[in-house]
Amino acid sequence: MSQADRHSKDQPEKLQQEAFTKENADWTDPGHIAAQKLSRRRLLASIGAAGAAAVVYGTTYGMANAGRGGKDDPGVIDAVYGESRINPRPPKPPKPSVPPQELACCDFVKTTLAGLRALSSPSPDVVYYMTDPGMEGSLLYDPSDTTSADNTGLVVVSSSGARFKRIVEDGRYNVRWFGAKGDGVTDDLDVIQAAIDVVYALGGGTVYFPKGTYIVSPLLQTRRIVPKSNVHLLGEGTNSVIKVKDDTGDYWTIIGNFQTWPKVSNVSIRGLKFDQNPSGNTTCNIDHRRTDYYWTQFCISLFDYENIAIEDCTFDPICGWNTVVLNNAASRNAIVNNCTFRFVHARGYDGYDNSAVYMNGWSHVVTNCRFYAAPGEKAMGAIETHSGKSVVSGNVSDGYVTGVHIQSSETSGDGADITVSGNTFTNAVHAIQFWPYKQYSLKNVTVTGNTVSLANARQQRSMMVGIGAFPGALPPDHTGTFENIAITGNTIICEEEFVKRDNVLEGFCYGIGFVRETDVKHIVIAGNIIKNAPIAAIHIGNTPKFGTMSNIQITDNMIVNAGHYPAGNEAYKAAILLRSTVAGAKISGNTIRETYATSRGLYSIRLNAADGTFADVEVTDNVITSVQGGLWLDLHASVRTNSAEKHLKFTDRAFDDPLLPAGTTYQPGTVVLATGSTIVPGLTPAGYRILNGGTFGTLTGVTATGTAGSYKVTVNDSSQLRVGQWIKIATGDQTRRINRIAGNELRINAPLSVAVASPSAVLYVPPVYEPFGHTGKLPAIADTSGLSVGQLETELNALKQAMRDFGIINV
Repeated sequence: MSQADRHSKDQPEKLQQEAFTKENADWTDPGHIAAQKLSRRRLLASIGAAGAAAVVYGTTYGMANAGRGGKDDPGVIDAVYGESRINPRPPKPPKPSVPPQELACCDFVKTTLAGLRALSSPSPDVVYYMTDPGMEGSLLYDPSDTTSADNTGLVVVSSSGARFKRIVEDGRYNVRWFGAKGDGVTDDLDVIQAAIDVVYALGGGTVYFPKGTYIVSPLLQTRRIVPKSNVHLLGEGTNSVIKVKDDTGDYWTIIGNFQTWPKVSNVSIRGLKFDQNPSGNTTCNIDHRRTDYYWTQFCISLFDYENIAIEDCTFDPICGWNTVVLNNAASRNAIVNNCTFRFVHARGYDGYDNSAVYMNGWSHVVTNCRFYAAPGEKAMGAIETHSGKSVVSGNVSDGYVTGVHIQSSETSGDGADITVSGNTFTNAVHAIQFWPYKQYSLKNVTVTGNTVSLANARQQRSMMVGIGAFPGALPPDHTGTFENIAITGNTIICEEEFVKRDNVLEGFCYGIGFVRETDVKHIVIAGNIIKNAPIAAIHIGNTPKFGTMSNIQITDNMIVNAGHYPAGNEAYKAAILLRSTVAGAKISGNTIRETYATSRGLYSIRLNAADGTFADVEVTDNVITSVQGGLWLDLHASVRTNSAEKHLKFTDRAFDDPLLPAGTTYQPGTVVLATGSTIVPGLTPAGYRILNGGTFGTLTGVTATGTAGSYKVTVNDSSQLRVGQWIKIATGDQTRRINRIAGNELRINAPLSVAVASPSAVLYVPPVYEPFGHTGKLPAIADTSGLSVGQLETELNALKQAMRDFGIINV
């Protein structure tokens, strides 16, 4: 229904349309002269119930129920958590109404704020239209009111004591009505607070910020904008700016409360831009070592809240400890949606901790936000989600060390129930990190479909995490476990690092992993792509071997070029590394590949006895390839694996056959079945058991040099060598296994015990083995009747030798 249709029926249709629906009309248009002659009765009829309610002040349309879940506005909680109703956004700001000309009949009078306050004899039958820029609007004199205070915006008191009441039709209160300038110069903080207080006193509504730059001067704990329940803040996007005044110095927050203040409920902040002005605030000192805590420079902070929505806002530039902080494990229901953040490091302690969005409480959502920081700005965290029942999805972070920090709390109970999905985090270092809070375990977390790129080389940090537990030092009481965690379908790309740097903590760098000294239970790592992990691609367990890693599934991942970094401790250089007490694990269906022309990795899968114990562990059906002969598969003897891959081999030649291919290698414990066609009945073995690993054949022309105590030797020619072969270096008669070949550099299984200063011959070392079983039948013994004693003795000796061959006797 049009506005004209809602007018009194005794008003002509043309007059209704011209007077009340035509937008942007010129005040001097002769066609509006008739409209200017409306009586007060007909005016109130024309403006409808909203205007009539405004006359009696305090029952303004939409005020009491705005944003609180009424029939037409279900409120923040419904919008955030998917109730059957949706929360409509506030309507777009209305265009200024067309003010009528001042008439001789005095039904309408144009005036100013100063003019109203100077008016000594107002008339209740006149609409007073205020024309001050930004304060435009209609007011009515209320002769029945002699007590209301002048608040500039809704009540103006004249020098004679007359009270003029503003007509408000949409529950939206323009902050400029109350005297805010938005001129980029005037400090508007007190006026903004006054507007919020007035609207709160009415029962709620929306404080509207039209286009402009509103300067504010928060100070320590004494000055800030205090939000109030049921009072919403609304702007015009990046055109409505709240900017911190030059040289404001240290402050707690722009908008917010302290931890001890009352709960704030049912509040939305939409369409505003916050500018913390770090370049202009030359007197601040952000330093976490301070004890006064009034230096944090939050933008929006609440510490007891319910039903909070922050949407369509821009925070640019930001610089504080946190930008949006909603922090109370017992609070609930909050959303940060479609906001933009750009961090700039402020004056203070170098590299101070900071997070753009810090959410601690039940049932919160961070979606479709964008986080940016230029190189060198030391942006630490984009998003933190604590406690649980939360969703972090569809966000983009570029340049922040951490994309999302996931943490339990004292209220997490049996499950944090956190989902992190569909985010893109680039130029990160700890992209998605898990963190237990004290003894409270982090349980029930799904991380799926995220795209991560790590700038480990450019950021030069000591630790690196694609997805997994934060590896750094925590207080000793942070002992919570990690349980029921699924990491699936993510892509993690790291920067290649070929130059060793001094600050890398090699055991704390991984694509996906859990290396904290605590229990890790019920973990699925499946279907991920991990490329160029400098140390380990997947790492579970820790150096002290503390805690039990139980029920671990690592399946169907694609791992490319893991362990390429020139690590000092090469035990960490693995595509998949399990350590500590491992009780129940399945590693299968993974594709592990190295593409470098000269090998840089070391282990494909390492489950070594030096790293822990392994029970009920299975390694099967993994595809492992590299250019120079494969990555070393280092498995504890208790690990179940493909029998044909580890324990059982086949040969079509006898081990004493001189035509056995040179370089053929067997490892200790292998059973080699003979499949050759040439059989000597009773003598040809059925197979061989390898007692000591070795390599058959003759190696010529290869020499090596190396330093005592080093795991590396340099050869003049590696073309005849393969990973896994056993060689002997003539100097010191040193037998070693080749674990890696990188050009002409060999990584061997044990350090050299004797220095090889000058080139020394390198030879293959054949395996030590014993045959078992014999094929075919012995020839029948001839009839011995009539033989001499000597002939019988010869026959008996042949029988005894046959028994020796079969191992029946050993004399």
